[in-house]
Amino acid sequence: MNKKQLTVAESACIITGYGIGGGVMAMPYLAQKNGVVVSLLILAAAFGASFVLHVMIAELAVKSGGGSQIIEVFSRYLFQGKYQKVLTAGFFVIMALVLFTNLAAYISGAAEIISELLGISLWLSRLLFYAAAASVVLFGLKAVGISEKLAVTVIFLLVGVLAFFSLAHVNNPLPVRAGRVTEGLAYFGMAMFAFSAFFSVPQAVAGLGGDGKKVKKAVFLGLMNNFVLIVVISVCALLSSVQVTEVAMIGWSQGIGSWAEIVGSLFTILAMLTTYWSISLALSDIVEEQLKLSRRICWVIATLPSLLMTFAGLGGFMEFMRLAGGLIAILIALLVVPAYRKASREPGNSLLGKWGGAGMQIMIMLAYFLMAVGNVVTI
Repeated sequence: MNKKQLTVAESACIITGYGIGGGVMAMPYLAQKNGVVVSLLILAAAFGASFVLHVMIAELAVKSGGGSQIIEVFSRYLFQGKYQKVLTAGFFVIMALVLFTNLAAYISGAAEIISELLGISLWLSRLLFYAAAASVVLFGLKAVGISEKLAVTVIFLLVGVLAFFSLAHVNNPLPVRAGRVTEGLAYFGMAMFAFSAFFSVPQAVAGLGGDGKKVKKAVFLGLMNNFVLIVVISVCALLSSVQVTEVAMIGWSQGIGSWAEIVGSLFTILAMLTTYWSISLALSDIVEEQLKLSRRICWVIATLPSLLMTFAGLGGFMEFMRLAGGLIAILIALLVVPAYRKASREPGNSLLGKWGGAGMQIMIMLAYFLMAVGNVVTI
């Protein structure tokens, strides 16, 4: 495959967009419990593990022809024998249901904020967000890449404004005392969740024409964007919040002024919008690959159910979405490693080189096991 559609920056922002809506605003609350030094070390470990696994996915996609989605990759390397079609179909259905719930949760969450900001009804807010989110995906990979780059740029500007005023309203010293092991695990689990952008990697591979070096760079930059945002948001919220709240923006805005709540709301809407773009684009590509239908029909299948779920009262299950998303992340991580081991026997350059050996593979599986533990521990 050699059909390049995206720049490295656009590909990186698709990866950033996928992860940015997941858990970033919960990080300061968990960081407070662990202290800044331990939190930074845990965050760096989560970044490293996530980067390696995402590059593994990139290599699998490249070796599968540059345009294969995750389900097709697993079908090629893992779901073999007489049950191949059944396993592939079953995995496809599970993925689709989880991603529909993901998308519905983002529509519901963004609609609540839009409704409050504009003083309009909740149903109209849902329609407005859906129109803005789904219409971009209809125009395909390049449109999503450009939109993600613009949105991520605005997100960094908004966070920059909040950071500037946070440093002028310091209310607390940075916490340094390390927390309990369970609190560290909870922080690690949320960090891994915030870095998860598995389904966007094949889009980066396709958009960069299967160029392994560029894909690896896009994965690094995409995850690094989220790393920087998590650090800046966490430090500023810890310094300036009257009280560090579970949703960081609440206590943060109380510390630097009510206007910050509006800026924070815009950040949250954009974060959910970028995540919706990335997830629905990936889901649309998966549907097209599995069902062999026209692009427009696949777009409808990928986006419309999430809107209908919100009107049916099924879109507010944020906890369910996070639990399901976490379980899927762990499942995919556990499947990627054996698929990668099998693919590594095929000819072609490895994107990880010596960093993709058996020792690293064991460490990656351990990291995602710890993520699973971090998702369920009480703090």
